[in-house]
Amino acid sequence: MDIIKPSHYDDDGYVIQWARAFIPSNSLACLYALADDVRRRQALGPDVDVVVNAYEEMHTVIPVRDIIRRTQIGGRRGLVLLAGVQSNQFPRAADLARQFRAAGLAVAVGGFHVSGCLAMLPDLPPDIRAAQDMGVTLFAGEAEGRMEQLLADAYYGRLRPVYNFLNDLPDLRGQAIPMLPRGVLRRYLQQESPFDAGRGCPFQSASALSSTCRGASRATATPTTWSAWCGPTWPKASTSSSSPTTTSPGTRTGRRSSTG
Repeated sequence: MDIIKPSHYDDDGYVIQWARAFIPSNSLACLYALADDVRRRQALGPDVDVVVNAYEEMHTVIPVRDIIRRTQIGGRRGLVLLAGVQSNQFPRAADLARQFRAAGLAVAVGGFHVSGCLAMLPDLPPDIRAAQDMGVTLFAGEAEGRMEQLLADAYYGRLRPVYNFLNDLPDLRGQAIPMLPRGVLRRYLQQESPFDAGRGCPFQSASALSSTCRGASRATATPTTWSAWCGPTWPKASTSSSSPTTTSPGTRTGRRSSTG
C-alpha cells in the first residue's frame, strides 16, 4: 500500500514543492498509522505481508514508476491511497491517479474535497466524476475502523466505487496513534527528535505542531522555530547538490506536472 499526500499546482502548472516542509500532514500520519496497525495485527491473514509506504509530495518527488514497478512484481496486489486531498490539490491527485490507473493499480482518493462534495452537493462535480470514470474509488468520512475493510477489499479485488461513512462516525477510543515513518519526518527536521527513537514519530494533531516564520511572503519566509513533540529549534536548512530537490526552503522546484 502506498499512501500519498499530493501537493498542488501553481498558476504556471508546476507542482509546488519545498526543500523542507513546515507542518506534517495529520491526514497522512493518521492513515499511515491505521494501515500499519493492520500490518502489525496481520488482520488480512498470517500469509499476507502488508507493506505500507508514505509520501508527502510537498517535499518529496513521488516515485511513480518505482511504485508501479514494485507493485507489479510477482503477482503482488497494490493500492495507492491519495490522502487528505483538498479542493486545490484534487487536480494534482487526479493526474497522479491517472498514471497509476493506466498501469492497472487500484487507486482510492479521500479527503476534504471528496467528503465535502458528497456531503453538500446534490450532484458530484465534473472532476470527481472524471476520477470515477478512471476507476478511482472515492472514500468519504473517517478511516478509523475502516482501514482493514478497505485493504481487504483491495487485496481481494472487490473495491467499491464509493465508501461513504459521512453519517457513520467511528469510535476513536483505542485507535492507532498518528505517526509518520522516519524517512518522511527527516524532510521536516534536520536532526532526530528524542521522540523519534523508533521507526516513526507520533503526534496528536496538526494543531499540536506550531512553527513561526518571518518574511513578507512564503517565497521569502525563513523558518525560525519548531515547537512540538517532534523536535526542538529548527535551524535554517542547507542545500545539497546530491538531493533531487536542491532548492532552499521557500523555493519551489522547476518540475512540470507531466513528469509525475
